[in-house]
Amino acid sequence: MGFIRDRLDEVERKAVGLILDPDNGREHPQSVRLFLAWLTHLSCLFHGVVQTRNFMYRKGLFRHHALGCQVISIGNLTVGGTGKTPVVEVFARELQKAGRRVAILSRGYKKAAPSFPRRVVDGLTLAESRRPPRVVSDGKALLLNSAMSGDEPYMLASNLPDVCVLVDKNRVKSGRYAIDRLGCDTLILDDGYQYLFLKHWVEIALVDSTNPFGNGHMLPRGILREPTSNIAKADYIFITKCDGGSNERLIKRMRRHNRNAEIIECTHGPQYLENLFAEERL
Repeated sequence: MGFIRDRLDEVERKAVGLILDPDNGREHPQSVRLFLAWLTHLSCLFHGVVQTRNFMYRKGLFRHHALGCQVISIGNLTVGGTGKTPVVEVFARELQKAGRRVAILSRGYKKAAPSFPRRVVDGLTLAESRRPPRVVSDGKALLLNSAMSGDEPYMLASNLPDVCVLVDKNRVKSGRYAIDRLGCDTLILDDGYQYLFLKHWVEIALVDSTNPFGNGHMLPRGILREPTSNIAKADYIFITKCDGGSNERLIKRMRRHNRNAEIIECTHGPQYLENLFAEERL
């Protein structure tokens, strides 16, 4: 089993390396070039679907749901880590300190999912739409473990004892629950840049300075979930993982699409070392 797992890991690494290859595999065998060309065609199809969906929402053909309170969306254009979770935590903590009753709404990736038959029954009976969201924290106590909530929501709930954290793929439903049942007046939409079903009042986009937009292709040929031009939606742009070097070229590239957003450069770094057994911080 260990040999098979190692082989699968090796295949995965090679596939990811090919997908992220910026030169379209010109030096690779024809079979690899054909594979990448096929992925490129799929990316074009995905591009069309994404932009059509955005157009439908922009023109009001698809409905945004407004919940009557402040909704702050924090997300990105790419898959992979841009340092989003620490930014969500900072915003939630500062808003809570300012007297707001804050809820973080997450989809809850990698949480325990119902069995396949249960999902089929739920889909046919619309039971999922009636089921309340998973409340990881009600702002008073931690109610779920990481298996039930997902790693990131659990970490946020652990680090923010006075902030509510809810998990549900329907974040309009979880937002209503946070307002009606938990008394929240401010919602932070975790990974919300592509979640247009809920109306955003403030749009924050995170861009990783070490790999802003990958090879420029959309999924599955690259790492973009939306074309780079869609950075125009952002009210604020955080350039994350800065190391003190110049980001002038990246800023100029983004300014071609968004002339109004405030651009903020951020550094991720350790604040302290903590002994988890003795609860000692250095």
